[in-house]
Amino acid sequence: MKLARITKLKLRVFRDFAWPKGLHPFARFNLIYGWNGCGKTTLAWLLSLVERQETLSEGEVELEFDGEAKVKGTAFASATLPQVRVFNRDFINSTLSQISGIAPIYFFGKDSVEKQAQVDELKKELSDIQANVVKAEAKKRGAEKDLDDFCVGKAKLIKELLTTANSPSYNNYDKRHFRRVVEALDAQSAAAAMLTDDEKARLRSQKDAQPKPNIDRIAAPAIDLGALMQEVDALVDRSVVAQTLDELTSNSRLAAWVQEGLALHSGEHTSDTCRFCLQPFQTTRRTALEAHFNDAFARFQHELDVLLKKLQARKQALGSISLPDVSRFYESLAPDASEWSQKVSAACAEVQTAIDALIACVSAKRDQPFAPAPAATPVLGSDPPSLTGAVTEFNAIIEKHNQITAQFKASVDEACKKLEASYVAEAQAEFAERSNAVTTATTALKTIKTQFQSVQTRIEELERDILEHHRAADELTAELRAYLGRDELRFETKGNGYALTRNGEYVAHLSEGERTAIAFLYFLKSLQDKSFDLKNGIVVIDDPVSSLDGNALFSAFGYMKERTKEAGQLFIFTHSFSFFRLVKNWFHHLPGQGKKKIEDRPARFFLLRSHRHIDGSRTSELGYLDPLLEQHESEYQYLFKRVYEEANRNDVFELERHYGLPNVARRLLEAFLAFRFPEMSGDLLPRLDRVTFDNAKKTRIIRLLNTYSHAGAISHPEHDLSLLSETQPVLRDLLELMEAVDKEHYDGLIKVVTRSSAEEQGEA
Repeated sequence: MKLARITKLKLRVFRDFAWPKGLHPFARFNLIYGWNGCGKTTLAWLLSLVERQETLSEGEVELEFDGEAKVKGTAFASATLPQVRVFNRDFINSTLSQISGIAPIYFFGKDSVEKQAQVDELKKELSDIQANVVKAEAKKRGAEKDLDDFCVGKAKLIKELLTTANSPSYNNYDKRHFRRVVEALDAQSAAAAMLTDDEKARLRSQKDAQPKPNIDRIAAPAIDLGALMQEVDALVDRSVVAQTLDELTSNSRLAAWVQEGLALHSGEHTSDTCRFCLQPFQTTRRTALEAHFNDAFARFQHELDVLLKKLQARKQALGSISLPDVSRFYESLAPDASEWSQKVSAACAEVQTAIDALIACVSAKRDQPFAPAPAATPVLGSDPPSLTGAVTEFNAIIEKHNQITAQFKASVDEACKKLEASYVAEAQAEFAERSNAVTTATTALKTIKTQFQSVQTRIEELERDILEHHRAADELTAELRAYLGRDELRFETKGNGYALTRNGEYVAHLSEGERTAIAFLYFLKSLQDKSFDLKNGIVVIDDPVSSLDGNALFSAFGYMKERTKEAGQLFIFTHSFSFFRLVKNWFHHLPGQGKKKIEDRPARFFLLRSHRHIDGSRTSELGYLDPLLEQHESEYQYLFKRVYEEANRNDVFELERHYGLPNVARRLLEAFLAFRFPEMSGDLLPRLDRVTFDNAKKTRIIRLLNTYSHAGAISHPEHDLSLLSETQPVLRDLLELMEAVDKEHYDGLIKVVTRSSAEEQGEA
C-alpha cells in the first residue's frame, strides 16, 4: 500500500492545498526540496499520524493510497493504513529524552531459540488469523452494502410512488427515512399496517386528486338604509324662510337660471346694467332677487348637494361588489353558492333601487326647494332588504369551500402515510433478514479480531523475554563512527539503556548535530525491527543531516542509502542543497530512472514553496521541482531564474508574492560576489562596496536585502510595505549589476534560463 497523492490539505502553513492538476503522483522514491518554513515539518508530522494511526485533530487532510483508496484525517484511527516509520524532530526529542542515553535496541539472544520457535509458530497462526480477519471484514462490508442497497432501492420506489404535486412531503424521501420507519416495526405492527389492493388503489386515487384553490370572502359595504331614509326625510321636510318670488318658486329651471345670473351681477362682477338685455338693472329688482336667494337658501342647497354625493357614493360601493363564479366552488357547494349569489345580487339591486329613490327625492327637493316633497319612507316600504345577511350566508359557503381545500391536503398526507406504512411493512421481513446478516458478520469479525489481538499480545510478550541489548552497543558505536566519520563517541550499556562517552569521558551534553546523528542511527536500526516490514512499508526522513559538516554529511548519506534502498516507499525532505544533491544523484542512477515518461520512473522530485500574505500568514504548495535544480549541481542557476522571471514579470500580482524574493535575491548576490571575491568573507556590504556600480542602486539593493531576508527563511512582514513594493525595480537593479560586473557570466545565465523555460513549456 503506497501513498499516491495528498489530495487535500488544510493544515498550518498549507492554507488550502489541493494536488495540482497535472502533477505526477508520488513514486517509490521521492525527494522533496524546500527552504525552511515551507511546510516540510508539517508533512512529516502528518505522516507520523499515519504511523501511529492517530486521528487528525486540527485542519483537514485527505490522502490517496494506491491511486484510488482515499482516507481522511478523521479516519486515521480506524482505516486500513500501511506501515510507516517517520524520522523528524519529534522522533529525535522522544529518542533522546534523557541526556544520559537513549532507549535500548534489542536483538535475539542465543538462549532464546525455544521461545523464538514459539514466536515463529504464533506468527504463522497470526498470518492465518489475519487472512480470516480480511475475509470477515469483506463479509461484513458485503452484508452492510447489501442492506444499504436494499434500503436505497425501497426508498427510491416509495419516493416514486408517493411523490405528488398535492404534497411535497416525499420529494426528498431517501434510505434514512425508510430505515427509520422500518426499524420501528416488528412482525405484528407490520401486519397491521398492510393494506389490500383495493385500499391502496383508493388511497392512490385520493393522493392524486386535484384540489380547488381557496376563494376570497366578499365584503358588503356598510349601508344603513334606515339612517339614510331618516336623513333624507329630515332634509326634504325643511323649508327655507325667504321672500319668495312666485315666478321663480313655480319654475325651478328659471330659478336656477336667475340665481346663476344674479351671481354674475354681484361681487366682483357688480353691474347696474343687465348683461343679457343691456337694460338698466333696477335696484328694487336686485333687492327682490337677493331676498329670494338669501344665505339660508344657499346653505340648504349645499346640504342637499352633500347628501346627494353621499347617496351616490353608497350606490357606487354597491356596484363594486364582485361575486366569485359558481364554477370555482366544489360540486357539492355549487347549488347553494348559485342560490346565495343570486340573493346577494338581488339584495344589491333592491338596495340600489332604494338609493335611487332617495337620490330622486333629494334631487327633486334641490330643484324645487320651496315646493313640498314626498317622504322617502313610502317609496322604500316598511321592510327594506338585508344585503348584509345575504353576504354573510354567501361567505359561509365560501368558508366551507376553503375548509374542504385545507382538509384536502391533510387527506392527501394521510393517504400517503398509510401507503408508506404499507409499503414499508411489506419490506420488513427482508430488511430484518439483511439486518441480522450484518449483526452476525459484525459479531464474527469482533471475535476474530479478539483472537488476533490475543495472539499478537502473546508474541509481544515472548519477544520482550528474548530481546537483549548488550550486543548492540559495539554495533552502534561502529555505525556512529561510520555515520559521523569520527570515533570519539562510543556507546556503553548501562542498566536498560546506554551511556555515551567522548574520548572515554561520559558526555553531559550533545550538540544538535550529534543528537540528530544518534537519533537517526536509532531510527535506521529500527527499520530492521521484526514488527516492521521494510519492503512493504513507507519510510519518511525529514532533514537527517542538520548541523553536520561536509564529510559527516557524505558518510550519513551513504549509511542512509544502504539502510533504506529496499524500502517499499521512501520520502526524503531536506532544505540542505548539499544533501539534496547527494540524494538526487543516487536517484538519477536508479534502474529505469532514464525512462522518458516520468510516470515510469522509480524516483520523482518535488519542490515545496512558501509565500506570505499581507496579513503575515504563510501558505505553502507542493509542485514540480524546477529543472535547474535537478540539472545543476548548485542552486545558483535556479536563484538567478527566480530573480530574472520576477524582475521581468508584466502581469499584475499580489504584493504578498514579494515576501520571499528578497531572500532569493540575497542568496543569489552572495553567491555571485563569493565567486567574484573568493578571498573575502563575512557581511555582504564590504563585498558589495568593491563592485563598481551606481551607488544609489547599490544602496537600494542592500536596503531591501537587509530588511527582508534572514537566514534562509521567509521573514515576518513587519517592515515598511512601501519599501517591499519596490522589490521588482530592485531585482532589475541587481540583474543590471551582475551584467555590468561580468557580462559573459550574465549572458550564460540568460541562456540557461531561456533553455529551461523552453523545456518547461514543451512539457506543458
